[in-house]
Amino acid sequence: MYRGRGGRRTVGSARKVALLVGVALSLCGFAFSSSASASAPCTTIPASGGQWPMYGHDVANTRSQPEESGLAPRAVAGLAPVWVFSTTSAGDETGFNSTPVVYDGCVYIGSFGGTAYALDARTGRVIWQRKLEAPNPGSGGVVVGAAAISGKAVIYLVDEFMAPYAIALNRSTGAVIWKSAPFAPPLTSSALQDGSYTNSSPIVANGFVLAGYSPPEGDPTATGGFALINVKTGAVVKITPTIPQSAQEEGYAGGGLWSTPAYDPSSKYAYWGAGNPSSKTKQYKTTDAILKIDVNPSRPTFGQIVASYEGNVDQYTETLEQLSHSPACEASANEGVPYPLDDPICGQLDLDFGSAANLFTTAAGTKVVGDLQKSGVYHVADAKTMTPVWSTIVGPSCFACNADSTAYDGGSIYGVATPGGDMFSLERSSGATKWVSPVGDGTHYQSVSTAAGVTWTVDGDSDLDGFEASSGLPLVRRPLSADAGAAVTNLTSAGVAIAEHNLFVSAGGASYLPAPGYVIAYGVH
Repeated sequence: MYRGRGGRRTVGSARKVALLVGVALSLCGFAFSSSASASAPCTTIPASGGQWPMYGHDVANTRSQPEESGLAPRAVAGLAPVWVFSTTSAGDETGFNSTPVVYDGCVYIGSFGGTAYALDARTGRVIWQRKLEAPNPGSGGVVVGAAAISGKAVIYLVDEFMAPYAIALNRSTGAVIWKSAPFAPPLTSSALQDGSYTNSSPIVANGFVLAGYSPPEGDPTATGGFALINVKTGAVVKITPTIPQSAQEEGYAGGGLWSTPAYDPSSKYAYWGAGNPSSKTKQYKTTDAILKIDVNPSRPTFGQIVASYEGNVDQYTETLEQLSHSPACEASANEGVPYPLDDPICGQLDLDFGSAANLFTTAAGTKVVGDLQKSGVYHVADAKTMTPVWSTIVGPSCFACNADSTAYDGGSIYGVATPGGDMFSLERSSGATKWVSPVGDGTHYQSVSTAAGVTWTVDGDSDLDGFEASSGLPLVRRPLSADAGAAVTNLTSAGVAIAEHNLFVSAGGASYLPAPGYVIAYGVH
C-alpha cells in the first residue's frame, strides 16, 4: 500500500516490491555508487526572499515563508515557470517524493533511484549529482524524505532496506563528509524476515540529526523508533524504539516513525507523530500517538520518550475490539493482499500520524503541538504536559488518507483532508474551521506550504494549486505537464518550497515505477 512519506512495505508483497524496484532501476541502467559530478557553484543568492533549509522550512515545521511578500494573492496571476529540471536529463528515470530544500542559491533534492542533486536556484542547471549506495532499497526507494542543511553539509537519510543510514555531503561539491552506521537495529525476531526502513525526513536539533525508522508493516514482533546522530561526526549516539523492550515482550508492536518531527530549541524537546500498532489485539500508548522526546544530553531522560498524546486508536469501538478477537479475524489474513486490506474482519483502521507535527503558540500564549491523523482529526496538545487542548474533525477516517503535512502561518493551520481532497483552514486557538475549498484530487499525500497570504500545494492530478489564505478562494491551478512540456505523474508526497522569491515545486512520478521526476521553479513576472 502506498503511504504518505513514500510508501510502506506491505506484508504479502515485500519481496515482490523489492523485485520491482530492482528490475525498474536495472532497466534504467542504475549502478549505485558513491561517485559525484560537479560543475560551477550556484548563482549568488538574492538579498531577500528567505531560504527553505529543511522539509518543513524550520524545526517547528511551519512550512511557512515569512520573508516572502511578492507572491501575494494579487500578484500570482502573473506566475510563470522560470526553469524546469527533469531527472531524465541527468540519466535518471525515477521521481521525487518530498519537498525541495533551497539554500544559498542551490536547490537540493534526492530521487527514488538514489541520486542526490544540487541545482542552481536561478537556472536549474545541475551543480553536482551523487549516487548514494543502497543495493537493496527499502520501501519507497533510496531517498524518500527531504534533505536538511547544517553548516557546510546537506544531510540525507538513505533507505537501505534493513540498514538505513544518514549521510552528510558537502553542499558545494557533493563530496562525502561522513556516513553513519545503520541507525535501525536488526530485527532478529522478525516473523516476516524483513527489516526496518526509513521514510522520514531528517531535522537537526541541538547538534543531533533526528532520524526515524519503521518496521515491516504488520510484523507482530517488530517496532519502529528513532536515532540521534551526531551532526558533526555521523556517530549514532542513541537508538530508541517507539515501544519499550518490556512492552515488546508482552506482545506490543508497530509504531513506525515515517513522518518528520518538530523541535523546540527553548525546551530541547522534539515532537513526533507515530504510526499504528501491528497487533490485532493490543495497542501500546506510543502508537497512533504524538511523542515527546528529550534531546538534551544533560538530562537523565536524554534520547527517551518522556510523554505522549494518544490520538484515535486503531480499534476504538467495542464492536471493533470484539472483531479483533474473533476466529474469523485470524482466518482472514491473506499474505497475497496488502496489509491492512487482508484483515477486513478485524477492524484494523491503520490510523497513523503520517503528517509532520506543527509546533506553534495559541493566542493565550500556550505552546502546543498539532498533528493531522489518518482518522481525519487534527489534534492539538499542550507541548509541556501533552494533555489535549483541542481537536477538530476535518475529514473521514481512511487508511490511505489524511497524511499530508500541514502548514501554519502564525494565525491558521492549513491542510488537505481526504478522501475527496478539500483544503481547510483552522483557527490556531480553538480549531474552528475558517474555510474549506476543494482540491478535488481524491487521496492527497502532497504537503501544504504558505507565504504572503497564499497557501500552496501540488495535487495528485499533477497541478500546482494556490488558495487565498484568508478566504480559501482558489487563485491558481497550473497543470505541471503544460509547464514541464512533458507528461508529469505526481502520485507521491512531493511539495512546494518558497524561497528566494520563487516557488520550487517537486513532482514525483510514482513510487516503484520508472517515471521521471521534475523540479519546476516559478516566479511572478
